[in-house]
Amino acid sequence: MKTLMITSITALFAVAFLGLATTVVAQTNWTHYNGHPDFEPTELPNGAIVNADETMRVMPLFRGVKEARAMPVTDNVWMIFGYLYGSVIIDTPEGLIVVGTGEHKDDGTAFRKIIRRDVNDKPIIAVFYDHAHYSKGTRTLLDGDNAMIIAHPDHNEIMRRSGEIANPYIEEMLPHLDARSDIQFGTHLPKTGPDAATPGTTLQLGQESAWLPATRTPKDGETITIAGVKIQVFHAVTDTEDTITLWLPKQKIIIDNVMWAVFPNLYTIRGDRYRSPEEWMSAIRQIRDLEPEFVLDVGGGAVPLVGKENIRETANALLDSIAFLYDQSIRLTNMGVQPKEIRHNIKLPESVKKSTYVNEMYGQFDTYTEAFPVYNHGWFSGYSEDLHSLPKAEYARRFVAIAGGPGAVLKAHKVAMAKGEFLWAKDLAANLYYSDRSNKTYRQALADVFRKLASYVPGSAPRAFYLAGALSLEGNKNITLGEVQTADWVKADLSRAVNALRTRIDPNKAMGIESVLVFDIDGSISALHIRNSIAEFIPEPAKHYQSPDATLKARSDTFAAYFRGEIGSSELVAQSKTSGDVEKLLAVFDRYVRIPMYPYTERGEN
Repeated sequence: MKTLMITSITALFAVAFLGLATTVVAQTNWTHYNGHPDFEPTELPNGAIVNADETMRVMPLFRGVKEARAMPVTDNVWMIFGYLYGSVIIDTPEGLIVVGTGEHKDDGTAFRKIIRRDVNDKPIIAVFYDHAHYSKGTRTLLDGDNAMIIAHPDHNEIMRRSGEIANPYIEEMLPHLDARSDIQFGTHLPKTGPDAATPGTTLQLGQESAWLPATRTPKDGETITIAGVKIQVFHAVTDTEDTITLWLPKQKIIIDNVMWAVFPNLYTIRGDRYRSPEEWMSAIRQIRDLEPEFVLDVGGGAVPLVGKENIRETANALLDSIAFLYDQSIRLTNMGVQPKEIRHNIKLPESVKKSTYVNEMYGQFDTYTEAFPVYNHGWFSGYSEDLHSLPKAEYARRFVAIAGGPGAVLKAHKVAMAKGEFLWAKDLAANLYYSDRSNKTYRQALADVFRKLASYVPGSAPRAFYLAGALSLEGNKNITLGEVQTADWVKADLSRAVNALRTRIDPNKAMGIESVLVFDIDGSISALHIRNSIAEFIPEPAKHYQSPDATLKARSDTFAAYFRGEIGSSELVAQSKTSGDVEKLLAVFDRYVRIPMYPYTERGEN
């Protein structure tokens, strides 16, 4: 194992910059994880065991690893370093224009202090949100300054329906998607040791938001003049549908969430909306064709990209690599290649990988390609054998039996681990786990191979999922694929929360019940019509039901506690006013409980 004897992440950046670790990882495929004799994982200063090749290659592009300060870019334009998503500041005679406000309220506070120290003490007169993810430090950034807040026309609605970071098509899936976000960004990984997160790849999810709604939403291509500065606003679709690109024609500056320092995450393994390669390429072409002298990428965490020709070459490298992955995925699908096999039939050409922007530090190319055909044809590959399957536990029990029993499978797993055949070892251990989820030996066998794979994958996102799986198998109950929305989310739209309860109905408990249960939560009135083991949401029950079967009148704090599983239905009833048999009707809904990612039983109990 290689070891980097470095005392800080800034020093890690320095080492990379000096070119002491510049290995370029080829397009990975299954052989990389099955007997790859030339690869050695690296131990980082925080103890993390990782494939550091791509991290070291890309680190010079990241401003988050620098000292926390505002750095001048050109006349009257500054960019905050020391944070992955630090703001861009434009100084005008009348005040400051700021693009991007951070992940949460503490970022806003920190950015304001940096601006006051390194730029000046003029009031902030305008804020731009380049996209939804990093717009949550606004109130503390402004600290009372009266600023216009400018964003994409869809921004406010996207923020209303989003979770921690996910913006789902199906809003009721937020618990699952938020839980996957926690995993991807290393929320539950230790700070130090072999399982620590890769430095510079974590987000601070679960922090208090200081978001403020946009007050101006320009049209695509509209030019806004603020304190004499002309800024043209272009709409784009990247990792969010409310991305805007800002063009300052006089200064030849682009401010964007398009040309990331890490390769565009064309599919995110945490799950979210479909990310169209064609839309992302369109946004890159737009930047390239404006011929800027500076590209200041807020959303992708990059240091400034400087020079017209450098920007053109980088844009073309991104365009060519995205187009290759997308077009070849479609080509292979049309040739009859199954979605899961596409990754084994694509290798990115060396010609486009020369650009440091084409990298696998965050996501990995082999996790993107399946998403494109599946978006159009859905989960079914078209191959007959994929239509139906045995339940996983039943398949595992039959596999273990035909292989000669659990002892033979465990022995084969140990041989595969010794040979470095980690994907095969994973399959063997997974079958052992699903054949008997509570068996500690089988759980540890699967955890061991997950941890080994975590040290082999170049991308921080796949690494985080492998480590989360290992920790869950070893008993960490906080790692889950079924989170619950925050109390603030519940109270922000009480009818929406009531509507979400319909997805918790247990059909066996509701069998034969037909009743209307009205919820009056702090005056917000809606209902669920329970019938035939489903619950239909009724937004205005008074229009449809003269005499509902039961009514619950509760405070929002109490209802939020019930929704989050902090109290049960009997406690909710005890703390509320009711009519009819409310408790009986509430009993048909699941109480939220945290089910571990790898539970000990098929039903999720520990």
